[in-house]
Amino acid sequence: MKIKLLLSTIVGMAAWSLSSVAAANWDAGACPDPNPGPAPCIETVVNGNTYHFNGSGGHADVWHGLPAAEGGGDFSFSGDSVLTCDGTDIACTLELTGEVKKCEEPDGTWRIGVRVNSSDVTGSFACSTIALGGFPWYSKDSSITPHCPFGDVCGNFNEYDPSASTYTANFGLIDISVFGIPEVTDGHVHDVVFTPGVGASFDFNSIFYDCDENSQNCSVDGTLTLDNATSLDVY
Repeated sequence: MKIKLLLSTIVGMAAWSLSSVAAANWDAGACPDPNPGPAPCIETVVNGNTYHFNGSGGHADVWHGLPAAEGGGDFSFSGDSVLTCDGTDIACTLELTGEVKKCEEPDGTWRIGVRVNSSDVTGSFACSTIALGGFPWYSKDSSITPHCPFGDVCGNFNEYDPSASTYTANFGLIDISVFGIPEVTDGHVHDVVFTPGVGASFDFNSIFYDCDENSQNCSVDGTLTLDNATSLDVY
């Protein structure tokens, strides 16, 4: 009986600890004004409630989706998009879900990264034949060359700029098939523009490239807007 009680207590404490860690991924309330710096303060509003992880350097190198208090899970961005492969356009509604994080390099530079974890393509019958893969996709500062590889590497992400109104990044590596036929393998797109704030968005308008920067004969054009939170902002 004592062993069972001890095990029950340990399991209970572990569950409480894990839930506390999850809840700690965001702090309640808005970002301090002004941002104490030097790290970015990232803020979201969900269901009228405001959360942040602040500029003091806390929460570094941890991926953040929706706050645990709002059910957790990924941020969702969706909108109209057109996939063009071999000269054929397919207009669909594209949804991408993912997370954001901040991290610090050894020299003290702070960076902001985005990880795309899943997708959903809806619309016409042709849309139902599109399969996206290669997840997770990672952002990489467009100014960094070579563009490949992509991964969860702090030095790849966009440098934090407190005066920036947008951040521009490449995303990869991406696989696409249409009607079961591979069209893009280990591809990436250039110059995706993230606009933080109310109705935060990602704007895609790029050819898909391989790691040698050759065209893969497909392109994507569309703007995806945050649809399960009011805002996602960077201060």
